[in-house]
Amino acid sequence: MDRDIPSRNTAFNTLPIELNKSIAHYLDSDRDIASFQSVCRATLDATLGDKLSFWRAKFRERYAYKKNTTNLVLKKSYQVRQHILRNGTGFHFGMAKTDEEIKDERKIVGVMRELINESFSGASQLDKNGKPHCPNLAHIAKFAQESRLFVPSSKRRGPPKAVQREDVRNLAAIRLMASHFLLSTEFSPPVYGVHKSQVAVYEPTNKAPIFTGPDKTEVNMEWLLHVMNHFRNHMKNHDAGDFCGVWKDLSYSEKPSPWRIPLEEGCQPLGKHWKSTFSYLDPVSELPKFRLQNGEDENMVFVDHYVDEGNIQHFKLDSVKGKNLPWPETFEDRLQSHRDTLVPPQSQRETRAQKSKSKPTPKQMNEEDKYKSIQLIGDGGDEEDDFVASGWLQALHPQCGIPGWQRMTLMKHFLDENNQPSQDDHLWAYEGVVLPGGRIILGRWWLATDPPDFDNDNSGPFIMWAVDGGPEIPNEDEDEDEDEDNVKENTR
Repeated sequence: MDRDIPSRNTAFNTLPIELNKSIAHYLDSDRDIASFQSVCRATLDATLGDKLSFWRAKFRERYAYKKNTTNLVLKKSYQVRQHILRNGTGFHFGMAKTDEEIKDERKIVGVMRELINESFSGASQLDKNGKPHCPNLAHIAKFAQESRLFVPSSKRRGPPKAVQREDVRNLAAIRLMASHFLLSTEFSPPVYGVHKSQVAVYEPTNKAPIFTGPDKTEVNMEWLLHVMNHFRNHMKNHDAGDFCGVWKDLSYSEKPSPWRIPLEEGCQPLGKHWKSTFSYLDPVSELPKFRLQNGEDENMVFVDHYVDEGNIQHFKLDSVKGKNLPWPETFEDRLQSHRDTLVPPQSQRETRAQKSKSKPTPKQMNEEDKYKSIQLIGDGGDEEDDFVASGWLQALHPQCGIPGWQRMTLMKHFLDENNQPSQDDHLWAYEGVVLPGGRIILGRWWLATDPPDFDNDNSGPFIMWAVDGGPEIPNEDEDEDEDEDNVKENTR
């Protein structure tokens, strides 16, 4: 008998199809399912009969379920994902040379993008710590740790010429989305290209802008990934400085965590409590020399400094929409928060003629409201100083096929004797990208006390991450509704 034709002479043929389906559901591995299907006609019917309902159930066991998807689509999607996640771990990302290798990389990146975009579809779940959880995130985390996803092309001379820039950006975006897990996990891949990342994060603003493109709406994914790798090295490597020890002392709830909501386009309020750190080189004795050698001499070592030798700052931010809070002209001149080209995103723009044709419907008005800028106001500090901060959130159009990116600008400053924002003394500007899901912000700080020279500014990288509670020392001025606010923000 041909082995490819299911037998009709086995005991499974005498069992009801419902019982055969139950047996199939107990099989954990895809190989066991394939073997079970090939036993006989009855076992094949158990997985392919009843309008492929078995594959709908199997998909929902492993992945977030997107409503109104046919069983046939779910079956194909399940099989493609399982194959890619199992066989793609050995792929050398960013080094594709042939058309076939480029095609394979795009398939893997496409599956990862699907897992990201469809996360938290359907019913929500809670993990062992009581936080929102999605099975897609578990697949992303597992693949990130078991694959070569974080072995960048910078380990060699660079990606082959056959690799298009858009492929490089797409891969960088996937790495950024997966980095949440690596920052909060004890076991993670080593950080490659540390020196190259250090050179990138201290480049002046005009040489390495965060936003590029004709209207400055395209995120510089490669630079942002250098910022992530720069801090990941300090968080994981004792040889990089004192920050590693400070990082390890943080509790689980104080470290970065993945997103907890479905990703969507628009301006999304941030959580209330944040932790932050930044690194810098001495602006007189180190930064000019470091930039002058431009990373060509890897033996010339410059050790990064951190705020108060590694202490982590805390921020408390409120997202305010629809109100005009004080925003001094000096802040705007030196930070340029109101960049009109960013809101609404390019995909949402309409011409004046289109707008005049008819009055907007309530649905259209709600859609436009979703892209309005959100003002940020807050305060923070570390063991040395307390400060206040104010700034803006602006929506960005989807980047690399993933929605939910935002631009954040923040001016860290102090109050004068009249309890008003000091506009001329100790101004520190922050510009960064809120990663989709609103749990991590990466970007650049610079000294904004004087009008900065963006060709040679005193600047460096920063990272902010959302946490579930405020500083360890209780604040006597804390609102009575703080506990309720914490419950609400746990889903952000």
